[in-house]
Amino acid sequence: MIIEARNVSKSYTHKQALENINFTIEGPKIIGFLGHNGAGKTTFLNMLAGLFSATEGEICVNGENVFNAPHVLSEICFVAESGNFQDEMTVAQSLKANSFFYPKWDEDFAKELLQVFALNPKDKVKSLSKGMVSALGIITGFASHAAITIFDEPYIGLDAAGRNTFYDLLIEQQAENPRLFLLSTHLIDEASALFEEILILHEGKLLLQKDADEWPQHVVAVKGSPNHVEQAIEGFEVIYKQSFMHEMTAVLFTNGKEIEAENITIGSVSLQDMLVYLSKKKKVGSTR
Repeated sequence: MIIEARNVSKSYTHKQALENINFTIEGPKIIGFLGHNGAGKTTFLNMLAGLFSATEGEICVNGENVFNAPHVLSEICFVAESGNFQDEMTVAQSLKANSFFYPKWDEDFAKELLQVFALNPKDKVKSLSKGMVSALGIITGFASHAAITIFDEPYIGLDAAGRNTFYDLLIEQQAENPRLFLLSTHLIDEASALFEEILILHEGKLLLQKDADEWPQHVVAVKGSPNHVEQAIEGFEVIYKQSFMHEMTAVLFTNGKEIEAENITIGSVSLQDMLVYLSKKKKVGSTR
């Protein structure tokens, strides 16, 4: 499956949620779709799932615009952060309703996962804890066997054991039933080892898209005295920069180029730290 965002913008009355987004991703692959709160991630994922249209541009799957295209949307399962199920329905009824929408629905696997997550099929959704509702969403996503499966903050309320079960299932499913998974999460340190490709949105724009194994060569932290750091980062694209006491830290997008300078230290930048830097809104420019 190929997802293409072509000059995608989304604006509301008093807000520009997305601005001229362009990228292509191709599966099967596990994609980390990342950004701080308000970056535009959920807006884009809702549009990919066909829930509303772009103000400008289009999102296409295998060359077809997803909006108002039921045959395309049947290949996309979007498990949102909340609001996936009707409160008055039981767990079994919720899964049954979803089975009609996804042509590759695996009923046996859904029942197996109910046992894995210890969910009672007769319980109503409104009686479930947040973690149980999250588990129901996870079951839906995996049992759908949709070619594009989107998890947006899928494990709210789940404890560490529940989250690890999700990660194990994700690895297992990608081996047994490969598809294009998009995972949006704030628990980046936990999930980063799963990502094969990373997309980061920031303030409604695409900041970066890289294969996961390219990350260490493209984003680095430079530390040292302000004068030495300023000299070292000249000509590079600065994502974040701060000074504290007599030391400066600059996070750079290097595009694989070596930094030739003395009296500085160069270190790696984790995905989690990158999102922290972006949340401080000290980005300069944008990168691809």
